[in-house]
Amino acid sequence: MKKILGFLAAGVLLSGIVGMSNAAAAGNIWMDESAEIQAKQFRKVILLPMRVGNETTGRVNANQGYNNYLHARINKKIKNTNFLGFGEQLEEKKQILRETPEYQALLGNFSSETERAKNIYDATMADGYLVPHLRRQEVRVDHSPATWTTVRMEAYHDIINGPKGNKYKVNYHTWFQNHQIPGYDNYLQMMDMDFVLYDASTGKKAMTLVDYYKNYGVDARHAFKQITKNFVGDWGRLKRHPEQKVAKDAPAISLGNIVIPEDIKQDELVAKTLEYAIQDEAENSLKKVRFDNSGAKTRYYITGKVTRCNSGQTWHQPYATVQTMFDHSEKFQWEDSNGNKQTATKNYYRSVITNHYGYYSFWYEVGVALRVIDSQTGSIVCSVFRTESDDDRYAEALRKSIKRLCKTIDNKIGEK
Repeated sequence: MKKILGFLAAGVLLSGIVGMSNAAAAGNIWMDESAEIQAKQFRKVILLPMRVGNETTGRVNANQGYNNYLHARINKKIKNTNFLGFGEQLEEKKQILRETPEYQALLGNFSSETERAKNIYDATMADGYLVPHLRRQEVRVDHSPATWTTVRMEAYHDIINGPKGNKYKVNYHTWFQNHQIPGYDNYLQMMDMDFVLYDASTGKKAMTLVDYYKNYGVDARHAFKQITKNFVGDWGRLKRHPEQKVAKDAPAISLGNIVIPEDIKQDELVAKTLEYAIQDEAENSLKKVRFDNSGAKTRYYITGKVTRCNSGQTWHQPYATVQTMFDHSEKFQWEDSNGNKQTATKNYYRSVITNHYGYYSFWYEVGVALRVIDSQTGSIVCSVFRTESDDDRYAEALRKSIKRLCKTIDNKIGEK
């Protein structure tokens, strides 16, 4: 049976050389399918109030706007699952838990997740409970310094219905001028969240999503909405995640040992992100080769190492752009050869300077050196040595290399 674990799933960290667990995923959300009832089959889920920072439990009266938005978004988009949340105005028709001592006790502290799960299950008979956690929310000020630049300007006017008909770009002239882009404080909104779905019958993590948001010129509510949309969208894709469709007699391939450098494996989140991204992308991208990570021996297997895993930011200098735009109009009259008065229009155009302030863009970079081995001969079938980057996630950077490798695998050993 497949076993799909979360970014922060319980268990040992990856060792220096590891045999990958059998996993699959949708986007950046993961599900443990070793449970008797899998997370994507949950029909009733309790939505606990959002925890903030180091809080062990969420508070109903705090961040209620966030909790309400998450509750509404999930119920709108996630089908065949009934979510019950806590709130001050508790209406059963809105699928919200009523305010009773039995239910309120579920918001207290428990000695273990197993104890919390037992209380939730006994009180609600729910399949699971979801804990949203706001790990970090802050605003960083990135100063864009005053900067001098040179821009090309132009000006002209058009004459419409003049004595000589229509004339365009009359008195056209252009020049260069110095322009100072003023200093500016760019406010970067940053938010980190995780969503953990627990199995109410065991207290074990059934599914986890970790997401990060960085953007200029937005508020915290915008960031929360974007992360919530990502979470709901990823969960929806997970529930619809199809099995790999390849011919029954197609050659099979599995994952062997993958070396994880010490500096990477110390970060459990990053290490597991890479592990699951490799397996998920192999399952998704292979079209002519069956991906089998059940533990059965296959003729072909993938081995190698992650060579690098870095993240950073790149500063983009302030700059100015120039666009020629309509400025104003003037009317004047003239007489034609028959003595009739005509009205002409002069449309004036001039250059407008737009300032673009300096900012940071962000990147996540992963390098791999992977080989496909024929276990019968010991020979290398194909390989990939690449470093890729992505604006948002390590996993997406890694997937680019895995897609390339899978295309080669299909061509080399795939069913013809």
